[in-house]
Amino acid sequence: MNVSVERQFTFAPVAFAMTDGPAHQLVYTNSVFQDLLSSGQITVGHERVARSPPSTDLRPMLDRAFRDGETLRDEVVEPFDKGLAIWSCTVWPVSGATDHPEGLVIEVRNIEALEDAKARQRAIAERLLLGALREQDAARVAEDMNLRARHLASASRRLSMSLDESATRDTVRHLTLSRPGTWCIVDVAESNGSVHRLAVVHRDPAKQTLARKLGEQTPARKSASIGSGSVFASAHPTIVTHASGMALILAAHGEENLRTLREIGFGALLVVPLIVRARVQGAITFVSAEGDDVFSAEDIALATDLASWSALALDNARLYREADALRLAADLANQSKSQFLGSMSHELRTPLNAIGGFVDLIAMGVSGPVTDKQHVGLARIKANQQHLLVLITEILNFVRVESGRAEYHNAEVSLPQALAEVADMLSAAIAEKGLVLDGPHGDADAVAWADPNRVRQILVNLVMNAVKYTPPNNGTISLSCVVEGDRVLAHVADTGPGIPRDKLESIFEPFVQLTAGLADRRGGVGLGLAISRDLARAMAGDLSIESTVGLGSRFTLALPARAPERRRS
Repeated sequence: MNVSVERQFTFAPVAFAMTDGPAHQLVYTNSVFQDLLSSGQITVGHERVARSPPSTDLRPMLDRAFRDGETLRDEVVEPFDKGLAIWSCTVWPVSGATDHPEGLVIEVRNIEALEDAKARQRAIAERLLLGALREQDAARVAEDMNLRARHLASASRRLSMSLDESATRDTVRHLTLSRPGTWCIVDVAESNGSVHRLAVVHRDPAKQTLARKLGEQTPARKSASIGSGSVFASAHPTIVTHASGMALILAAHGEENLRTLREIGFGALLVVPLIVRARVQGAITFVSAEGDDVFSAEDIALATDLASWSALALDNARLYREADALRLAADLANQSKSQFLGSMSHELRTPLNAIGGFVDLIAMGVSGPVTDKQHVGLARIKANQQHLLVLITEILNFVRVESGRAEYHNAEVSLPQALAEVADMLSAAIAEKGLVLDGPHGDADAVAWADPNRVRQILVNLVMNAVKYTPPNNGTISLSCVVEGDRVLAHVADTGPGIPRDKLESIFEPFVQLTAGLADRRGGVGLGLAISRDLARAMAGDLSIESTVGLGSRFTLALPARAPERRRS
């Protein structure tokens, strides 16, 4: 026998042996077979056995196999004594040079041990089968969850693609669950209290005519139909079946709708409220195909998520529509205001110019002699006339800037030179109030690319604002400029009362002054800073402020540096 084969038989868990000749002379036994022989449990030939007779004699079976030359498989050999081990024996004839067997190969197994092994194999097979079934169920659940997640992600992506109310409603009415054959009916509560049913879309083209009819059968006109006494009163999903009685009529919004639904065919209705900010704003009724199972917990969870996304999308679209309508109304009102201000300003300039002209004529004595006291009165009239003209000019400038009719002629503007010109122009007003002028200081190369006249207009507004709000005989106004990257900055600082942090942006609003009451207003109509910021931004710049209450404020005019092709090397 081959050595490796012999080693495998030696340590095999079953009894193996090989015989030679008709007397069944043993030429090989493995350890298990040898133990059976030694203990007298079996005998195969004329060997001496431990007990006589042996419990099981294999010789009749071996004789038959040797004589007939046939393999005998799994034959049961009964012992002589009842209650002893029963053996299953398999015998293979071993042919030699002739067709007649020369020997036999024997395998012996204990029937009880064999049955135990088979039982263990069955138990293992059952456990493996149950494990496979559990794995299959887990895989199916995971796939269903993945399918629902993809379905919800796709729906939420479509719902978030647009703020247009019509497009959003069209997306909502095409919603379905991930289970095949479902479709939906969407009822939306409008802002005026009525309920609007979106056009119904059926997935089966053959039933679309009936679905359209269902959409045209509008539900109750008031939002009470989704309030107390209806299936929508609950903030939770509701399943309605053919046996639900009155709840089915309520869910269908009436018997006529119910007849149409039955004509289309349905298994069950899943009514999910559309809730926004704790208020029911409508409902989505998911309809299952006729004969389908009732909606599962997973279906209800998906339907609830879809309804939440739909409610949010519909509400956002509604708010966007209302905000857009308000914006259009505000734009129209603003245009009307600008037109009114422009027209009134033009109309007021004519009589004011006439007043000024007549004052000059009277002061010149054209209408007769004028006393010194009358000259004082005429001077006061002239001063107030000039002041009114300044205010009206300010309003006209604001209207031009706001309407975009102001013209800009950009060129190189030296900020040190512009600050110096403004300081010289307003030095008398600064000195008259007893203030100290510091500057201008700064980088001589601070050159902006802007409209020179608009830059001077902004700087005059800023310096006059500083003069107006800095206490007399106890303050300083500082002018400076600097280059900062691709921008140039002009600073106008004062030691006035400062501005609270929460008011820093409101001072740039039109007609705003921080002083309280008409008696405290410092002249003007509160348009200087609004005009100045609009002018700066129109020239690709900006106007900002830093301020500390009790210490003062600093305004910064930021403008683009000179055009790149004009920069010096």
